Amino acid sequence: MRLPMSSVSPVGMASALGLVIVLAGAELLALSLLYQHGFDFTCRAAAPVWFCAFAGRIVPRVLAILAVLVIFIVARRAAVARLLATPGRPSGVALNLAGFALILAPWFGLSDSSSSAMVSLAAASWSVGGILAAAGLALALAPWQAWRELIAGNGLVLTVLLAVGLGLPELSDQLQPLWRVEAITDITFFATLWTLGMLGYAVQAIPADKVIGTEEFAVAVGPQCSGVEGFMLITVFLALYVGLFRKELRFPHALLLFPVGLLLSWVFNVLRISVLMVIGFEGQPELAIGAFHSHAGWLSFTLLSLLLIMASRAVPGLRRADAPRSAVSLPPFLSDPAVVRILPFIVFMASALLASTGSQAPGTLYLWRALAMGAALALVWPGIRALPWRVSAQAVGAGAAIAVLWIVTGPDSGDAPYGTLAGTAFALWLMARIIGTSVFVPIIEELFFRDYLITRIAPAGRGIMLGVALILSTAAFAALHDRWIVAALAGAVFAGLFCYSRNITDAIVAHMTANGIIAVFALLTGAWHIL
Repeated sequence: MRLPMSSVSPVGMASALGLVIVLAGAELLALSLLYQHGFDFTCRAAAPVWFCAFAGRIVPRVLAILAVLVIFIVARRAAVARLLATPGRPSGVALNLAGFALILAPWFGLSDSSSSAMVSLAAASWSVGGILAAAGLALALAPWQAWRELIAGNGLVLTVLLAVGLGLPELSDQLQPLWRVEAITDITFFATLWTLGMLGYAVQAIPADKVIGTEEFAVAVGPQCSGVEGFMLITVFLALYVGLFRKELRFPHALLLFPVGLLLSWVFNVLRISVLMVIGFEGQPELAIGAFHSHAGWLSFTLLSLLLIMASRAVPGLRRADAPRSAVSLPPFLSDPAVVRILPFIVFMASALLASTGSQAPGTLYLWRALAMGAALALVWPGIRALPWRVSAQAVGAGAAIAVLWIVTGPDSGDAPYGTLAGTAFALWLMARIIGTSVFVPIIEELFFRDYLITRIAPAGRGIMLGVALILSTAAFAALHDRWIVAALAGAVFAGLFCYSRNITDAIVAHMTANGIIAVFALLTGAWHIL
């Protein structure tokens, strides 16, 4: 027994919505990384000024559009449910990938030395690619007729929401002077100093210049990285929410969301600055500085806004007693078997890519990777909990054998993955490494490599296609490990357990056992390079 995947159509509502979310997230991450690193081009006079201004901040614009669409989905549940009731078109994925390829094309040949014609061609490639990629995602979600019906009944609301999302970066620019208001800056500045002191760091400060740090690492927290745009984001999103839900909300009680949201945004900003300072203190100054100026701030403040809105839906005092409650709900795509198996793996790979891109010692960032993996697993927890969990002697024995093989064939020495971390930072890293390695990684990798890949390639579970599935899943698993021969053997054992019992939890338990024994061995001997 296991959670069946064949019972859910690949073009069903949940699968389509999950596929669109995963595909859009992966593409946004890839574009953000590629165009921020190694792209030797500055938008200049060869391209229209308006285009440079628009394209230069495309990632925060897309994040804002996605956020306002989430609010629309919650507010217009019945209309969105009708949209998703008709299966999308598989050709939408092909159209999206074609658009994504056009967006990527300029990255390979465009530079500051390119001619005006080449820059104009790149601008056209970006524009057409963006339109095709967005249209492809829409078509994968629902056919054009369903979209026309949705727009016919909600065209004005959607137009306003999209306009707000597209213009949010410029609105944030107008609020930057808030950081220069002495009352706001001083409270934030000294709250950050207090937080760092509570964490045990002795820092120096120059309040007049908003400089915080030590002799080895210090930053000047300016308008662009102060987080005041978080005030704007949470205010705009709450205003949209209150406007769309005005018939359901209880006034003036609902207006309390604004001071609560601003307070949460301020607290979050203080914690964000403090965490980035700690990263710099612990030997990762480039990563800390890069994170101040990355899109992570927009993403985190946007998520904070949406979480506050969702949480407010559960507060009875904010809703009118006679507010209508829709019986129509969106499909639980986070419980969809395909999403349960794919989404955590996407987060797992994305966190690895971000760590290796942002730091010369990516192993030191494992705490943040573990938090990301844990959050992804929490999102799909209903599907994971529904698995037929059991602990068999066969699985435990196989896991123990793999652990012994991994330990005895490992190198005698190697670099410590925690780098120069010490004290509290090392204790947190150690806890995250043990939990991540022994619990999170086995669940994520087995659900994807064994359950998803093997089942998708060989749904019948027998014949030639099963052999192909075993080879491909084992090869893909081995490719993620430096010691690929031993990893391939381990992957073959996990696959064998799954195919023999048709229960993925046997493979998960074996993987947990193996990684747990290896983690205990590393803890007792200090041989952390063995992980």
